[in-house]
This record gives sequence, C-alpha cells and structure tokens, in this order.
Amino acid sequence: MRIILGVWLTILVSGLFTIGSAVAPRPAAASNTAAIEDTPVITNAIVSVEENMPGKAAFQATYLSLSITTDKSVYLTGDTASITVRTNAINTHVRLQVQLPGGSQETIDNFTTNASHTLSWQVPSTSGLVRFTCEGEGTVEVWDTCFRSVCIDEEDCHIESYPCMRSMSVTGNASTDIRVFSRTTSISGYITDTNQRPVPGATVSLTGNIQSTTSNNDGYYEFSSYQLGDNYALSNQIPTVTETVSVEAIACETQPGKTIQVQAEHGATDVNFTLRRSFYPPGIDLSGFTLDALSGWPEAEEYSTWQNILGITIDGTVEPRKLSYGTKDISYQFFNVDNKKLYLITEPELGRYFLELQGTQNTDYTVAAAATLNNIYSEPVTVSGNIEGKDDQRLRLMLNAGGIELQVIRPVSLLLIIIPTVIGLLGGLAAAYYLTGGKFRIPGKKSAGHKPPKTKTAVKTKAKEKSKATKIEEDSADTQIKERPAAKKSKSSGGKAE
Repeated sequence: MRIILGVWLTILVSGLFTIGSAVAPRPAAASNTAAIEDTPVITNAIVSVEENMPGKAAFQATYLSLSITTDKSVYLTGDTASITVRTNAINTHVRLQVQLPGGSQETIDNFTTNASHTLSWQVPSTSGLVRFTCEGEGTVEVWDTCFRSVCIDEEDCHIESYPCMRSMSVTGNASTDIRVFSRTTSISGYITDTNQRPVPGATVSLTGNIQSTTSNNDGYYEFSSYQLGDNYALSNQIPTVTETVSVEAIACETQPGKTIQVQAEHGATDVNFTLRRSFYPPGIDLSGFTLDALSGWPEAEEYSTWQNILGITIDGTVEPRKLSYGTKDISYQFFNVDNKKLYLITEPELGRYFLELQGTQNTDYTVAAAATLNNIYSEPVTVSGNIEGKDDQRLRLMLNAGGIELQVIRPVSLLLIIIPTVIGLLGGLAAAYYLTGGKFRIPGKKSAGHKPPKTKTAVKTKAKEKSKATKIEEDSADTQIKERPAAKKSKSSGGKAE
C-alpha cells in the first residue's frame, strides 16, 4: 500500500512540473530565430465601433460613407441651393447628378475630396421634386487582425495575433430630395357693398409687394402674377408670405387693410371686402342710407355705383328756398334722410351753383357737398353758418375738376356801399380840379367879378374877324410896298429937271 501511494505522488508532482513549464511565457528575445508574420486577412468587414478593451484589436468601417445635404429642403424657383457632399475616405472621386422635375438628368459636378465639398446650384425654373444623387470611390485605412509565429527554437513555436492597419479601396453612393415651388402665384377676391352690389373701379393695393389693381364691373379683382419674396416662412413645408391687402373705392368708407397668408402655388383666394357707402363726411353721417331707400327716384338703379352725382345735404332747422346753376334754376331729387335734407343732382355740370336757405334769425345750420364725376371722387366739404339779421342765407358752390369749393355769401353792409361811393366822388372832384389847373368850377354857380364863359360860337366869330383884319392889314402893306418904287422914280426925275 505504501509502495502504491508513493508511485502515485511521484507521477502527480512530475505532471505539475511539466504543465508549469509548458504554460509559462517565454520572451521572444530568448529565441535565436526571427518571428515569421503571416499575410493579414480581413476578419470583420462590417464592424464600425472600435473596441478599446485591453488585449483586443480595434476595428474600423471598411465601406465608403458618402452623404448629400442641402441648406434647405424647400426652394422657390430662382433660388440658389447650397449642396454639401461628405465622405469618410481620402481621395474620394465623386460625381454629383440631379434629376429634374421633367424627368431629365444631368451632371452638376465631378470633384475629389478628402472630407467634404460644398457648391452652389441654381434651382430650376420648373416646380416639382428634384433628386440629387452621387457616386464615389475612395481609399480607407482599416484596422485588421494580423498573425505571427513566435518561436523559441526551431521546435518550440506558437502563433499569436495582433492588430494592424491596411488600406483598401471602397465605393458608395448617396441621394437626397428637395421640393421646388413656383415663385409666381395669385391673390383674388370680390368687392361688394352692404347691399351685395359689386363695387367696380375700386383700387386694391398690396403693401408688401407694392402692386395695385382695380376691380371690374363684377367687383372682381386679381393679382395674377404675384411674386413671393425671399422672406418667406414654411407652413406645412410650403413657402408662405404675409401680405396686407387694402381697398379704396369712390364714395365708400375707408377700411383697414387685411393681413393674409399667401402660399406658393396655392396663392390666396376669396380675399373679399364689403364696403359701406359713405357719400359725406362724418359730420353729416349718411353711411346708413342706400339707394334702395330713396323711393320716388326711378333712375336710382342707374346710379347704384354713385357715379356722376352731386350731392348736397342740409343739417339744421332751415329750409331750402332755391337751388340754381348760375342764374338758372335746376331740377334735383330731394329726400329726407335721418332728419337731414338731401339733394342729388344727376349728371352735374362744372361751374357755379347757388343755394338759398331760409329760417328764423340766429338759426345754426351745416351744409355738406360731395361729387363723383367719371370715377373721380371730389372729397366732401362742409361749412357751418348762422342766419343773422335776415331770414335767409345764400351759399355758393363751385364744382370743378380739381374738387369742390363751398362758402357762405355774407350780406354786404350799407357802410361798405356808402363809404366807397363817397371816396370815389371826392377823388373824381380832386382829379378834375388838378387837370383844369384850379379853374374847375362846379357847373351852375357864377363867381362875382368874372365874365361869363365864352361860348364856342363867339370864339369862332372872334377868330373870323381877327383873320379878316389880319388880311386887310396884309393887303395895305402890299399896296405900300408897290407905291414906294414909283415915289423914288418921281423923286429921281424931279432932280434932273432942276
């Protein structure tokens, strides 16, 4: 028994010693033979996360990572897109192409990049879906697992692995889409009054786009070539701009503008306005009355658009006496509206009108006038007055192409007549006195010691007599001249005789 136990222990100790010698590490320097490295092989071609745990090799992707991005996903025609291509390889040769909305395809650019490349591209003038595609080929450096043989001597060798780098050629492709919208769209609507009648000729203006148009006979307007600007926002991935639409119409109250959202290609429809007719200023507010309310006016339908009408309203406890054009009385339509008197003159003429009012003394009144002539609206004018001294008052209204002038004709004071007359008479007398050299006398009054003025006949007679006397004197002088030579001759002959 003792012999068997001793043999067993001997075998056990020998085994342990042998195993310890086999697993104990031996440094490569102890070998006199150089290590032999095997050709590296790829053990994992899809690992993308590097492992940093001790004793394990790190791996890197072995494929080309290629991507396309744009600065926006939505564009308007005429915009410029910024396109960026990125790669994880060096010396990557890329061909960038685009498929247009019509289906045609074209190459945008060919280039080589080591990381990323950005370029600008003008989007097409046709709306629709645009697809960018790119194909690339480059070189990547990847981690791999290499093997080598470590030997102590020619008989004692073993194989061990280690991480190593190697270069490989890779290819890839990528694509992305953008949406292009037309920059041109439209805005439209209808303009009616409170009676649902169309308002033709209304001016419709856009604040942001600085455009204007007019409504047609049906009250319809449209901006058919509205251009979206660059300052747009995306609403449900559709370019949208904010616009303000305002309307002005003849003889209608002014309304604040409407703020609307205009979408690319969809535009904005049914941007409608309902205007209140207002023929007079707020001082005499007649905005509530309509042509339908003017009973007894058979032509009211013809003037439903308030064209070619001169209107005069009178507010106060006064009554009109007469309305005339120059010196001619004219016919008019007269209505009582909200305790005011309304005169409507259809097809008015340019010129001077006169309105005569009557009422008790110290009665206040207000008169307003407005007119529409061939789509030209003359702004309303208002005057207020008071009947003083007499029971009537006269107003003058001048209607011309530039507008309306309305004024009260004040009664002329008696002193304003007498004083200018006296001044005129005195001035005339002074002028006559100056022109006659102070000899001017008032007719019919004689001054003592002065002869009466000679008449025209006496002056002529005296001149005639003077002329006759002058002639006699001239004849006598001629006779004397003729007689003098005879006397000289006689004297001469007498001397000889002596």
